Amino acid sequence: MAFNYLGTLATDRDKVRFNVSDTVDGAGPRPADGNFSDAEIDGLITQEGSWQCAVAAGFERLSAEWIRFPTFKADGLSLNRSDIAKGYAAQAAQWRRDFPRPVPIYVAGQITKDGYSDDVTSDDVDTTGEYDPEWTYYRPA
Repeated sequence: MAFNYLGTLATDRDKVRFNVSDTVDGAGPRPADGNFSDAEIDGLITQEGSWQCAVAAGFERLSAEWIRFPTFKADGLSLNRSDIAKGYAAQAAQWRRDFPRPVPIYVAGQITKDGYSDDVTSDDVDTTGEYDPEWTYYRPA
């Protein structure tokens, strides 16, 4: 697992590591002091579309990893690790509010093949009235 942090905040990976407090190898924010690998951070940046959204995704991942640890009580002392998960979830929610995911833009176009359109020559007009299977229209999910 590769871990690189330059500390200059010149790269998107450094910005993500800095904001999720994953700057020291072997003393990361994950359970058992684990770190995110370079590949994981690079993947988040690619998947999310920006380093800011990757920070939010990193906090969401940390919350998911810490939520599995139960509350522990012994001899009058208690350790509630779900509070750690709630803190990360709150950080993720704040980053999502400040930097929402980019909204994909779907362009739907219509080509009129009726002989009256300015953008279609008369040679291109399909007079059969049949559906053209060459065109596939996508609708956002």
